[in-house]
Amino acid sequence: MRFQLPQFIETETKIVGPFTLQQFLWIAGGTAFVFLLYMVVRGALFFIFAIPIVGIFLALAFLKIDGVPLIVYASYGISYLTNPKKYVFQKESENIKDYIK
Repeated sequence: MRFQLPQFIETETKIVGPFTLQQFLWIAGGTAFVFLLYMVVRGALFFIFAIPIVGIFLALAFLKIDGVPLIVYASYGISYLTNPKKYVFQKESENIKDYIK
């Protein structure tokens, strides 16, 4: 009996237009955040805050480093900064017999 194997399992499914679900959610979240910012801050100050926020959300939606999404690298960085580091000190042996085996 023959079974069909799915092809292109590495590519994500396009859900909303040309975007995957994750990309669409990042764009929608960024749009909502910028809209709320517009309601609070108006004028030139809005653009000063909005441009970096748009850049961050677009990077989270589309930027991949070596095929890994940016949010994964961000989570690795936060994990590294918050987890305790363990340094183990080992005294070097002064006996020459320990070096020769």
